[in-house]
Amino acid sequence: FILGDFFVAEPTPCRFDERLSLKEDYDFTCSHLERYGEVLRSNRLIITAKHETNAGGACAIRDAAGERERYNIGILREKWPGAIKDHPTRSNQIVLRWKSLKKPGTSAVDAAEPQPEKPTRAAASKKAAAAAAAAAAAA
Repeated sequence: FILGDFFVAEPTPCRFDERLSLKEDYDFTCSHLERYGEVLRSNRLIITAKHETNAGGACAIRDAAGERERYNIGILREKWPGAIKDHPTRSNQIVLRWKSLKKPGTSAVDAAEPQPEKPTRAAASKKAAAAAAAAAAAA
């Protein structure tokens, strides 16, 4: 997933879910995966930042009992069933397993907007083969 301490995103119709006060980076990543089928994480630029121990931001929202974490995890599990797993060693933390998503026919992304066509390698190979055959036939 794309960690929320610092990230850059191109303009997109995907938006942050305002119900989430924590874990919104997971949701934003899932929204992009659903809409585009992929995300890009580049580790070329590394930001050194405190995470979970700094003052303000998400740290001001977290509570010692972990109730806010569990509330937000519940929203994520509702939106992305099967894709949000418990972290195996850290309580109130999660792991994103997109391939485990169990989503019925409806989409969390606004269904009124046309979805971009997702090119596949097989389709690209067929297109290239058809172009080569057409060029050979014309020669």
